Amino acid sequence: MIKIYLLTALLSTSLLLPSAATAQATKMTLEVNTGAPVLSLDYSPDGKRIVTGGQSRNITIWDAVSGEQMLVLKGHTDDVVTVRYSPNGRYIASGGVDNTLILWDAITGDILRKLTDHTDYVRDVAFSPDSKLIASASWDGRSIVWETFSGIKVATIDAHHDNVTSVAFNPKGTELLTASGDRSIRAWDTKTWQQKYVLLGHTDEVWDARYSPNGRYVVGGAWDNTARVWDTETKQMIYTFPAHVSDTWTVAFSPDGQLIATGGGDHKVKLWDMATGLLITDVSGTLHSAEVESVMFQPDGKSLASVSRDGTLKLWRMPTTDDRVAACMTTGMQQWSVRGEFEKTDDFQRRMDKKEKQADQLTRECRDKIINKFGNTVDWQAFVVGPYDADSETYLLQSRMFGDRYRIKVPPRDAAKVRDNFAKTSYGIPSFDVENNTVVLKRVDVTIPIDDYQKTYTIFR
Repeated sequence: MIKIYLLTALLSTSLLLPSAATAQATKMTLEVNTGAPVLSLDYSPDGKRIVTGGQSRNITIWDAVSGEQMLVLKGHTDDVVTVRYSPNGRYIASGGVDNTLILWDAITGDILRKLTDHTDYVRDVAFSPDSKLIASASWDGRSIVWETFSGIKVATIDAHHDNVTSVAFNPKGTELLTASGDRSIRAWDTKTWQQKYVLLGHTDEVWDARYSPNGRYVVGGAWDNTARVWDTETKQMIYTFPAHVSDTWTVAFSPDGQLIATGGGDHKVKLWDMATGLLITDVSGTLHSAEVESVMFQPDGKSLASVSRDGTLKLWRMPTTDDRVAACMTTGMQQWSVRGEFEKTDDFQRRMDKKEKQADQLTRECRDKIINKFGNTVDWQAFVVGPYDADSETYLLQSRMFGDRYRIKVPPRDAAKVRDNFAKTSYGIPSFDVENNTVVLKRVDVTIPIDDYQKTYTIFR
């Protein structure tokens, strides 16, 4: 059964809310009852399809808008616990309790290869960014890497002291991340397959670990009920989110790196803010009735999908920048409104008389914090040179993050060299702002090599 919801609501800014967690900035936009517990999902790279796997032993591809079933893939002989699309959209990889990793043709549903190297169930799979490699995580304590096209084994990683629970490549394909029941997250060099670093801090089995879209951060979810975030440059833990009152099963970064979604054994899906370190909203409330096994953002960041052992696939609308600011302000006001242990009644009342002014100040501070930290989490520098307009002496720049709204002014004498050398661009300090409820780049100076010189230009809207 499919239910489509056309509901919209903004996060309330009421100061009477007992907690920011009680406000729901998201609303369910689609519900699919699959008929069996669902354990994993993924979006196709174009965001038009969702693939799921679970205790039906089959893999199902759904239309991401209508929720209609498009294709059923049959080949596993036990529960399917992981499914992933390749970045080029040509393949689907799946792993299950039958100890098998299967590579499928994503269009026809044909089985291309079965890999049976693991001696226990395959907990997770991941493709490299260029889709040329596929890695597994298994309960047998190993991660294995194969060439996708040939099936040739490239590497076997056997350095954890317990089961390997998740696996992920960083956006550049230079690192492979593994998480384990030994409470550690480890990064491996994809050229040498030697360990690069270890991220420690979880106090129970780590069940999921993912890179941010720009590769700067790693988030882990564990049976200690938390989600923890590390900076991959400093290797320092920067956040510990008290994510769930039961195990944290799944974590995911939004495509812009601003949000972290978590799902847990308490049946909940939650959203956390990378700029403020605060809970934005309890996404699902009581709408899931069993453990949430997997969450995944739509590639354009407009929706979040979750699947549960209750047999449902649900899609949720994402909060806006205003929702994030309101959540931050509400939490700040709750803290500010607590009467101090040694605060006199008159002093407390005088402070409460300034509540409206304090709320406005906190709103500005929260907004500035989101703007100022935007550049650290987003891969905003991924511009591509488009066509040149000789009359205005500008190149159109295209960006996955910002679309084609930006230009760079270049005199005709430098136009060909700027286009040829744009990949060598060095970016200055960007200026961001909020427009139409979204953080946008206002302008940034860039330096591009022209002949033997470095020339500075400005990217603007």
